[in-house]
Amino acid sequence: MADRNQDHGLNRDHGPNQDHTTPRAPLAPLHDEPFAELQGGASQVVVSADGQWIAVSSVVYGMSRVAVHRAADLSCAHLMTFTMDADSIAFHPTLPLLAIGLDNGDEYDRAGCLTLFEPGTGHRVDFADPKWGIDPIRWLDARTLELTFFSVDPDDEYVHYSSRATVVRDDWLGLSPEAVDLTALDRWPVDPDDPDTYPDLPGRPARPLLTEIAERAGRSYTGHGRVRDMAGLSDGRVLATRHFTTVECWAPDGSLLWRVPSPSTDGGARIEVAADERTVRVAVSGPDARARTDFPLVATDDGTVLDRPSVPFSAALSARTDGVWAIRDTYNRSIEVEPPTPPNTRFFAADGTPLGGVQEPNRYDLVPLDVRRCPELLYGRRRRDVIALDPRTTAETTLFSVDAPLGRAVYTTDAAGAALLHGTKELVRRAFPTGEVVWTRPVDAEVLALDAYDGVLHALCADNTLVSADTATGTVLGRRELPPYGPLSLHVTPDGTVLVGTAAGQILRY
Repeated sequence: MADRNQDHGLNRDHGPNQDHTTPRAPLAPLHDEPFAELQGGASQVVVSADGQWIAVSSVVYGMSRVAVHRAADLSCAHLMTFTMDADSIAFHPTLPLLAIGLDNGDEYDRAGCLTLFEPGTGHRVDFADPKWGIDPIRWLDARTLELTFFSVDPDDEYVHYSSRATVVRDDWLGLSPEAVDLTALDRWPVDPDDPDTYPDLPGRPARPLLTEIAERAGRSYTGHGRVRDMAGLSDGRVLATRHFTTVECWAPDGSLLWRVPSPSTDGGARIEVAADERTVRVAVSGPDARARTDFPLVATDDGTVLDRPSVPFSAALSARTDGVWAIRDTYNRSIEVEPPTPPNTRFFAADGTPLGGVQEPNRYDLVPLDVRRCPELLYGRRRRDVIALDPRTTAETTLFSVDAPLGRAVYTTDAAGAALLHGTKELVRRAFPTGEVVWTRPVDAEVLALDAYDGVLHALCADNTLVSADTATGTVLGRRELPPYGPLSLHVTPDGTVLVGTAAGQILRY
């Protein structure tokens, strides 16, 4: 796994005419909290009997992580990933041994696993059960591990089965894969609908416990992750969104200058900085995202909210480089629900003055394209034509047609002219506004975000890498492996620093 001080960078010096192939060490992350490997989603926390190890689990969409940290400095010693739910973890009462119960959650083809892991040596052994998930597990004493098995009737998903068994051993360390046969254990049935079936397991809610552990080590932990958008200012400050936060501002030295709280857990989704950098416009959902979206205008010097326009439905924000911005209704209504007051695409001047709007009966025929740094408001018409919309007259100018969605995109100008750089699973340069394809470069994973600066295109990819390519030729300049913190967003600041926002909440700087 990647250490947070590992050299992942390509560029040693920032600014124009830099040498883009010279390795450089990353700058200190912003919002540098411990337990980042859990990506802001800690589920369960357990501490070893000797106090030397802290194990934390995270379960998100059928993908689980279990990170084992050194209690002395909270550094991550081991990170395990599973394609099953790791809902139950427990340290042995006396040994440095972690037990993990796994359940694949498949209603029609249940399977599970018991994993035993020794953090001191790194020894790991997995015992599979092809028919039953395992949740919960608990140590009854130093010799006895109790397992609760769970399954579903393949012919009726509402019929659940549970059983229980114990594994009794005098020796628990260094086991081989043949040491335990889960399918051969003597089990007894238990009622899955009886609350007494599932005993109260030891432990406290994960977030307050991790906060307490971090404070004892002289650090802080909030678990407020998901940096969905960022923007760097000319003086080195960084604006960002995250859970519980509409927008926040960081100084170059890593100190938090100000923060605007969010009306919802999700926090801000998109930020657009004014050309003079005095204000920033933010899209943030209300307590019920279906019923409200705010677009506050925030002063960048102190975080004062200058204006807070709102619409009574979920909406997305896009903008031109001159500050004109637009919103589009994104609420997936049922036919029984009244639509919002037309139009469902609206345009505003930088100060919030309404300019015009478009009412599209089938709103999926007119979809804003996610293009950064663009002098035009670009939309996809009927999933084929790329058009520019005039915000005052709402006149459409068809630029070019495509056979597949553009994906993430950024506008740039360089020695080869103006272009759109975009990608889903390959990087593409199109001349702008004609749309002619100049070059394509395959990448190994889905493109999560793009940005370009000083002749270099940066692509954040789902395989946890940051790919850099020459904007004019498409030549790949390098590939950075990122720490396992869950890459979400990307931005290049005016001095050339590459920012990567993560699910864990850290803002990485290269």
